[in-house]
Amino acid sequence: MLTRFNVGLRLVTAAPAAMLAMTAPAIAQEASSDPQAAAIVDDVVVTARRRSENLQDVPIAVTAVTGEGLDARGYSSITDIQQMTPNLTFTPGTGGSSGQMSAYVRGVGEYDYIVTSDPAVAVFFDGVYQGRPFGALTSLMGIERVEVLRGPQGSLFGKNTIGGAISVVLQKPTGSNSGEADLKVGSYDHVQLRGSYDLALTDDLAMSVSALGRWGDGWQEMDSGGTKGNTDQIAGRAALRWTKGDFDAVLSVDGYRQRQNAAPNNMIAFYPGFFSELYSTFVEPCCNVPSNIDRADVTPILNIDNADASSVTLTLDFPAFGGDLKSISAARYSRVAFARDGDASLTNYSGDRQDITSRQFSQEFQLSHELFDGKVTTLGGLYLFHERSRQKTLLVTAWGLYPRLLEAQFDPEMAAGLDFNVNFDQTQETDNAALFGNATIRLNDKLSLDVGGRLTYESKEFDQTARRIFAQVPLIPGVPGYQLDESWTNFSPKASLNYEFSDEVRGYAIVSQGFRSGGFNGRPTSEAEIGSFDPEILTSYEIGLKNDLFDRRLRLNISAFYNQYEDMQVNVSYPVLGGVVVRTENAGKARIWGIEAEGRYIANDWLTFEGAVGYLDAAYEEYFSRDADGNVLDYSDLELKHTTPWTASLGAVFTGRIGQFDTTFRVDAAYMDEQYSDTQNQPLLKGEAHTLLNASLNFRADNGLSFGIEGQNLTDERVIKEGYDGSGSFGFIEAYYNPPRRIYATVRYAF
Repeated sequence: MLTRFNVGLRLVTAAPAAMLAMTAPAIAQEASSDPQAAAIVDDVVVTARRRSENLQDVPIAVTAVTGEGLDARGYSSITDIQQMTPNLTFTPGTGGSSGQMSAYVRGVGEYDYIVTSDPAVAVFFDGVYQGRPFGALTSLMGIERVEVLRGPQGSLFGKNTIGGAISVVLQKPTGSNSGEADLKVGSYDHVQLRGSYDLALTDDLAMSVSALGRWGDGWQEMDSGGTKGNTDQIAGRAALRWTKGDFDAVLSVDGYRQRQNAAPNNMIAFYPGFFSELYSTFVEPCCNVPSNIDRADVTPILNIDNADASSVTLTLDFPAFGGDLKSISAARYSRVAFARDGDASLTNYSGDRQDITSRQFSQEFQLSHELFDGKVTTLGGLYLFHERSRQKTLLVTAWGLYPRLLEAQFDPEMAAGLDFNVNFDQTQETDNAALFGNATIRLNDKLSLDVGGRLTYESKEFDQTARRIFAQVPLIPGVPGYQLDESWTNFSPKASLNYEFSDEVRGYAIVSQGFRSGGFNGRPTSEAEIGSFDPEILTSYEIGLKNDLFDRRLRLNISAFYNQYEDMQVNVSYPVLGGVVVRTENAGKARIWGIEAEGRYIANDWLTFEGAVGYLDAAYEEYFSRDADGNVLDYSDLELKHTTPWTASLGAVFTGRIGQFDTTFRVDAAYMDEQYSDTQNQPLLKGEAHTLLNASLNFRADNGLSFGIEGQNLTDERVIKEGYDGSGSFGFIEAYYNPPRRIYATVRYAF
């Protein structure tokens, strides 16, 4: 393990140093030569505790990056922040949707696209929880900052979240009568147009608008023509802000449209078996593993990755009840259609298509007070959430086998049992109500105490029908459909001590608990599989130090944590004759501990270094499962999926003046250790340790015009990021890889 980390760290360190050595003389020619210039680390204002605070004053582990920082790093999506955030991993998921945001924070993040699954790491846009984070506005201009909060959240957030939260804060209209537009072109015929404008309508009323268009080919060529993973997206947002004295109201509306081919995937192994031999004998030969991960194919019915989404949010902030009252009212609609072709070919052997429609409504009230001359700060809240989601699934398994078996005089009942082409139709309604609160008590000038808690009630209703397409009989004999309902109540406490050792050094210690409600097995293939799984509970212990050193030229934040997991929810699959059982189950106990460090060093007025490192040690303490025959399986020695032991990043930013241009050169390297993509630790689905190298060079003129070039994954590293093991049932193993090297050029104008 340490050997892998040392190799990766050398790569992370050596690449920026080499590029800086080559570029430094040219850019530094007009930069200040005073190494003791009064450059300091900027303050970063965050709202992690639902009030504006300096990042260094917030006693939790949080990574924050501004919208300008996202652009400077060349990030095309919010998911790219995993390259700079310790112990954060985004996975593409196995459903074939490019718009799914599935995050793992500190090894916590099990999430499935099916409507019966809730994210363990929640995504918030302007304080609004995204129940189905498909088609989220991740690429618009107007992002003020992104905050990644690690650990359970609940005493301050509207929706309980067990692993952490990713909070996207959008810029509010200010009436500045200014705007910005850019054009980005590059590899794979990529074209992106973005624009935003902020204007004053009256002295009290301001408006902002922003828009995005993005088009391009995918990196995976299809033998039948075209590419998988192409881009075709249009999005827009408009916001109105009315301010009158202490009253602040913001109304925002956004929309998103996506029309794309399926996301790139590969069949990386195939083992002929009972089912595939039947298909090869009676329908057509199956199957061949592609020799190149950049080439594959897809059955036309499974070649889709579409999304439509819209939302409206009204945020009111005004004095009331002796304090400050904030109301967040929101509604969101999304409809997505995406698919995956498991055999990645024109052979219609295995795959599935999902059509998911979701509507959610939420209302949140927060009441905050400053009491006893500012010695006590309180926040109390009420949160209400309703979601109705419907999912239609077309499961393709040896398409056309059933009629061929009948033609061959097979017994109709036996042939029907081998028809695993299924139409699922399922609906889930979720209602969540919570009371939450937090108080910060300043015990003296140095020491403060935070106490908080959350009381959550959540209920779910689920109904499903599943019918074999060719045989026209229920998937489960005698069960044409069924309904289930469950409810859960939980109280999650939190307490922390925060101590200011000096103006530059602050420490904290936290004990907190997180809760994720239970749910239902959404893919039962037998009557015994119909049912629910239990909620999971995570108790987290954390200590940390936040430091501004050397006259605020070095910022170094360090944290260490220990998480105890009870009834961890995991997805597992087991082969059965001619099929597979897929279910969510509770794994018993697991523990996760680790360390994190983030730093920023201002070497002088033209050179800055940024870096982060994270370590995870995750293991099941008790995990006994059962296969389809009821045999007990001991999985206690397996590794938790998507828990990379080491993550590390290092960036260097070099600024100066060349002629009439302010010039910025930056290089960023991100190391990620090996990780398994599935619960059962299939060796072929182990993502190898790797380092991604990005670089950019930008020039900005005094008239608002800027232009630059950037490169992503310059060393063209290709590793598995997600996968599915169907070898025991249908014979194939499927994998998703990260994109190859890409180069872009951008021109931007601020006016």
